[in-house]
Amino acid sequence: MSKENIFDALKSGKIDYVRVEFVDILGNTKGRSLRRAEFENVINDNKGVDYPESLALMDYKDRPIKSRYEDIIAIPDLNTFVAIPYLERTARVLSFLAQPDGLPYPYCSRSILNKAIEKLKEAGYTLQVSFEPTFYLLNSALNPADYSKAFSLEGLLEQQNFLKLLIKYLEEIDIKVETINKHYGPGQYEVKLSQKPVLEAADSLISSREVIRDTAKMNNVIATFMPKPFKDYPSSSMDITLSLQTVDGKDIMYDPNDSKGIGLSKIAYNFISGILEHLPSILSIAAPTVNSYKRFKEVVTPNMPGIGSERHYIVRLPSYYKDTHQVEFRLADPLANPYILLASMIYAGLDGIERNLMANVNEYYGTLPQTLKESLSRLENDTYMKYNLGQDLISIYINIKNIEIEEYESQITEWERDYYLKAGW
Repeated sequence: MSKENIFDALKSGKIDYVRVEFVDILGNTKGRSLRRAEFENVINDNKGVDYPESLALMDYKDRPIKSRYEDIIAIPDLNTFVAIPYLERTARVLSFLAQPDGLPYPYCSRSILNKAIEKLKEAGYTLQVSFEPTFYLLNSALNPADYSKAFSLEGLLEQQNFLKLLIKYLEEIDIKVETINKHYGPGQYEVKLSQKPVLEAADSLISSREVIRDTAKMNNVIATFMPKPFKDYPSSSMDITLSLQTVDGKDIMYDPNDSKGIGLSKIAYNFISGILEHLPSILSIAAPTVNSYKRFKEVVTPNMPGIGSERHYIVRLPSYYKDTHQVEFRLADPLANPYILLASMIYAGLDGIERNLMANVNEYYGTLPQTLKESLSRLENDTYMKYNLGQDLISIYINIKNIEIEEYESQITEWERDYYLKAGW
């Protein structure tokens, strides 16, 4: 939305408050609400909104990981300004983060992705992306909100009020929903969003997670994107569809004369092969929690590094590929930071193009790291990824994650007590 249109919306008297939001290093949204007049001053004077830097660099429990912090400035991106459909007279806007001297903030998620997008454009390409997050709906006791079967109409009926409102609210903020289904676990649902240019797609996922959580609360249930909230029920994941194009929007994924018979162009093979080459380090961003790796032990979870049509491949060519020219990346958690994840995939894909990497179809390429600690080690030793994402970003991300791992490894679980203490040892 242009500045003029935003001023018109503000002067119409329909908006009294504006949430100025940003995304932290883990992909969580933070922000504060400004009165209309104050927000008008912010955009009139091309200034931002001050926040303590600690908010950008916290763990999942909101604990800062540095001893000293400066200020950061949230610069509203007016292209993301929308009225929140379920809040009275309230709008929201996403921001880029800057330092007080005006220089870019090195840990700004949206800026990190923008930098990768620029490098992709310099090479002559753009990327269209969509997300398909899965989540659980829980009751107040944190148990599944319903026990309907996988893909059953009963599940859609049982949660119809939530689902209807969800689609309505998303479409009112220009996020198109292609499909919603009752997924495999009790109380588990999946939403497929339509494709958009890469930054807009990441913004849409962030907005969708907010709307899903808020709509759930308004329907007296709790939405969680935790990868594996239950031992005996299926995990939650997030497919990402990718479609590579030239900068003028021409498709370059599909080649009907592909000698391997699946319809991929040489550039598509190169790009995907680069992602497979850097997959172990990408995993630390796509599956960013200790809980994530319990997901990969399930039979139905994609866990085979390679390209193929079979659903266990990390990069899959779905049956509709020759119509849509979209491939699926099937490794991510629904709570991953989409900006840093997509940036890592873009850099990996460009490496594949530059090095002319050519993975074979229906072949496995090594094994995935089995723990977060192992995938972080692969990230730390991936010099190409560190150079492109930035040494400082990688260091602070690994620091946050190592604190999480150390805390997890110090816990005494019920399994340990049952296995050792109750067994009489």
